Amino acid sequence: MRSSNIEEVREALVRICAKPVLISTGGIDAIEAIMNYCPINNAWLYYRTYGVGVQSTYPETDSFLQLIPLRGNGEIVIGDTTMPLAAGTTAVISPGTSWQMRCSADYEHLILKIDAQSLTQKLEAITGAAICEPLQMKVQQDSTCQRVGILPRYVRVLVDTLSHANPNDDLPVWWSMQTEQLLMTMMLSCNRHNYSHLLDEAAPDSAPAQVRRAEDYLEANWQRPITLDEVATAVGVSGRSLVDSFRKYRGYSPQEFLAQMRARGRGRLQ
Repeated sequence: MRSSNIEEVREALVRICAKPVLISTGGIDAIEAIMNYCPINNAWLYYRTYGVGVQSTYPETDSFLQLIPLRGNGEIVIGDTTMPLAAGTTAVISPGTSWQMRCSADYEHLILKIDAQSLTQKLEAITGAAICEPLQMKVQQDSTCQRVGILPRYVRVLVDTLSHANPNDDLPVWWSMQTEQLLMTMMLSCNRHNYSHLLDEAAPDSAPAQVRRAEDYLEANWQRPITLDEVATAVGVSGRSLVDSFRKYRGYSPQEFLAQMRARGRGRLQ
């Protein structure tokens, strides 16, 4: 969407979180907004620039939002805390958080939005733990940590890939599912949150028999879209435990096993 109508821009922002209070510091007539978005099941990718300095106030969201600045300068304000936004930094907004944002005229950023319930279910599947308290991301992530930068870099590559795709072609179901699962796994693994300690702990080992059962399940279902969480649930282990055990006993991951079966058309790896 391209628009110089500030009210039209406000209405479009509802897709991202909720209708904000949006004030153009360069004057209403100066705004030249460009906004793109791409849904991937329960995850969404957004690009946004206003072409003018903007102050905005957002009500509470029901999803997780990861802001990935591309150029220009901005800042995000939550309560009494102000955090800078610029290329090389990232911030994560958790559900139930209201926030303010100020940005320069040349500011551009990407936003990764993930449904809160889906992300919590993904955390349960990875860890095998019951999530009682709501998942809360740390707002300002440590940009000097190598792990923190992995997700923003992947999102930029993904956006570039989608930008060069034929807009008239539907995304394959299996690709959408796998990409969504990867985005959720990376948001949980690359960012710090109140359950990071579960991911930092060593995963319990799965028995070779469970790995064999997982192979049988994948072989029986290789022709349809299938997630790691589904396989782990069918076998009775956590997703992380299953991946680690596959690598220990087989030397490859469940995803690699499935990809090679699909490439062969059928049949188990030798």
